[in-house]
Amino acid sequence: MTEARGTLPNVGIIGIGQMGSNMAERLVKTGHRVSAYDPRPETVPRLASIGAAPAGSASEVAREADIVLLMVLDSAQAEEAIWGRDGFAAGAAPASVLCVGSSLPASYLADLAGRAAGRFRLVDSPVSGGIEGARAGTLTFMVAGAEDAVTAAQPVYNALGRRVHRLGTAPGLAATMKAINQAMFLSSLASAAEMVVTGAKAGLSPEAIIEVVSHSSGDSWALRNRVPLSWRNGYVSGGSLTVMDKDIRTALALAEDLGVDARVVRAAGLAVQEAYDRHSGNGDDPMIVETIEARAGASLCRGEAAGEA
Repeated sequence: MTEARGTLPNVGIIGIGQMGSNMAERLVKTGHRVSAYDPRPETVPRLASIGAAPAGSASEVAREADIVLLMVLDSAQAEEAIWGRDGFAAGAAPASVLCVGSSLPASYLADLAGRAAGRFRLVDSPVSGGIEGARAGTLTFMVAGAEDAVTAAQPVYNALGRRVHRLGTAPGLAATMKAINQAMFLSSLASAAEMVVTGAKAGLSPEAIIEVVSHSSGDSWALRNRVPLSWRNGYVSGGSLTVMDKDIRTALALAEDLGVDARVVRAAGLAVQEAYDRHSGNGDDPMIVETIEARAGASLCRGEAAGEA
């Protein structure tokens, strides 16, 4: 590993999507030296523009950084990034810390911890807060891993987030927490969208619905921060619909494995899948709202119910 700048650890990021790139920019702004890798060449100009150093491989990131954040889509990408040719494990030292920020199944994290033993230190640390939180440094981290590894990563969590919830030493516990969080979020998003559309078709202003309900018992983060993006921001949030579809399926599989009949989340999962199919996995999570609008024959974007244009 290279010498850190002052007392700050050098940080690496593997996976430069919406979250990874914004996390890299935030880390640079807070004084960290950042190296980053993504197999997609189009990410290189973005890295250079924010002051991060593009790396040629995940193993190079491991050699350059003290703490590495893994921000990939799924277990298949994680497997390639860690154990593939020129993967993180090839360049890691026993003291290296790999913080898995991706939303992955708890069973995969538990297995990964076993394989990492003696090779590098693993922290299960998914995040919540979206690209807004990554930009502002207000993310919430859910963390499970050995105390020494979590402590080593603390300066990175401090730069990127406001809250770090330590959930135990066994990787997989944080992944479980993230899965149930995502299921709750998506369930509230689907129900909020259906009821805002219902109210709009009955003649209420969508803005008025948000204002009143956000100060009432029906309030939710999804109501305030996702449903209004239908008419305020062209359904763009930075929260990938593909990721949401994967996350709710992960939560449902977890519930099934544990013998929990998650009927409400299953219903929400159908709404997410409908949006995913309608948009071929493209776009952001407010596309769930758009799909509910289309099914109802209403347009919150124009503040109109069908037939009122």
